[in-house]
Amino acid sequence: MKYIYAPGCALMMYKKGLAEKLKKLIEQQYGPMETLLTCCFREPKIEPNTCVITPCVTCHDRYKRLYVDDCTTIFYLNVLAESKTFPFPDYGGKTMTIQDTCAARTDDMYLDTIRKILQRMNITVIEPERTRRKGVCCGQVYYGKLPVEEAKKRIKMRAEEMPCDDVVVYCATCIHSMSMGGKKPRYILDLLFEEETNVENNNVGLWKEKLEKFRNEH
Repeated sequence: MKYIYAPGCALMMYKKGLAEKLKKLIEQQYGPMETLLTCCFREPKIEPNTCVITPCVTCHDRYKRLYVDDCTTIFYLNVLAESKTFPFPDYGGKTMTIQDTCAARTDDMYLDTIRKILQRMNITVIEPERTRRKGVCCGQVYYGKLPVEEAKKRIKMRAEEMPCDDVVVYCATCIHSMSMGGKKPRYILDLLFEEETNVENNNVGLWKEKLEKFRNEH
């Protein structure tokens, strides 16, 4: 079995260093491996008998459904949630809420995994009224479909549904949406590695342009 690491476009665009930290952790368990940078929407070429390891819900879902003849898949956060060796930081019961990424809402495995990780970091989760399978998009999906001001309005409306200022996200685009909406996003990998979530550029439109450029170049 050949293992390959797919960090996902958004993580590479958000914090390349964080993607590398995660890779080192994965290699401790599975051994050295290549990094796959081709976007899962761009039909990457995968050799037979390959296992794709990824922290990205969208990548995992697409590889699992569309590349089943070429590879097997591991959603690494699910592995991490059960780890007996990872030094989970202790956030002292701090109260946070959560914005579920669109790609996760049809599969309880993703939803449960993130919440178990938060529990292991001693984070108290206060769910918004619309959450898990009943959750809605952070608002980024409206960019390019509605006028910019209307898209911003949708983002703010979703952020205002969050019962806490600190909002856990596990999609890098949700970082920008929650920040634009006036909340403090806490990216799941930042929490795990005790890093601050970067909100210097919280322009969703600009972020999506840069993300598309990254995909086209890789």
